[in-house]
Amino acid sequence: MNVPLVLTQFLDRAVSLYGDKTAMICSGRTVTYRQLGERVNQLSHGLKQLGVEKGDRVAYLAPNTLEMLEGFYGVFQLGAIMVPLNTRLKPADYLFILNHSESKVLFVDQDLYHLIAPIKDQLQTVKTIIVHQKNKETNEIDYDEWLGQYPAVPVGRPDIDENDVCSLLYTSGTTGNPKGVMLTHRNNYLHALIAMHHLRVSDQDTHLHVLPMFHVNGWGRRFIIRQTERRKSACVKSIQK
Repeated sequence: MNVPLVLTQFLDRAVSLYGDKTAMICSGRTVTYRQLGERVNQLSHGLKQLGVEKGDRVAYLAPNTLEMLEGFYGVFQLGAIMVPLNTRLKPADYLFILNHSESKVLFVDQDLYHLIAPIKDQLQTVKTIIVHQKNKETNEIDYDEWLGQYPAVPVGRPDIDENDVCSLLYTSGTTGNPKGVMLTHRNNYLHALIAMHHLRVSDQDTHLHVLPMFHVNGWGRRFIIRQTERRKSACVKSIQK
């Protein structure tokens, strides 16, 4: 039987098997896999309401946060394409990438909003900017308030093929303008399996993720969704040595 290697399968499986287990701990917030799945569904519903369809690009400028993690799956469920932005670039670089990728929606962390503010009026295709952890001085859509409007029930998914593009990654542009690299669901799925095999990941491990999620989708590890316990993974042990 030929089973398409589509990334949404990772979270679907984790919710089904480990729904009450801890999925992520971030800045004092703890969510289970079931809660993560529900937040992802809310995000997908919200994106759908904004007109995001299969093949549309959705950009994220954020550090390693819960919002960044759920962004991957919320975008993938719609067959849309994730555009994770390097957090170390300049406003001019973001202007080029966002326009070149034809991103439709931009999610940005409040701590990084100052990199978008100078160029927001020059964005050609971004119609909506939503801010994570928004403060009162920022005149944009607040992520938590926006997310809370939408149901946590599963969203209707389009037909997604394993060879569909799911992420568009840009270089840092050291020798010219940043260049985009398209990766498919199959590319990222196999990358995740390779990372799991190399780290000898099991469902008894807890993964301390230190690599930026924007870097090759967290080097494939963002899709290693599994049960978490008190034990530390090989990745954590290697950091402590």
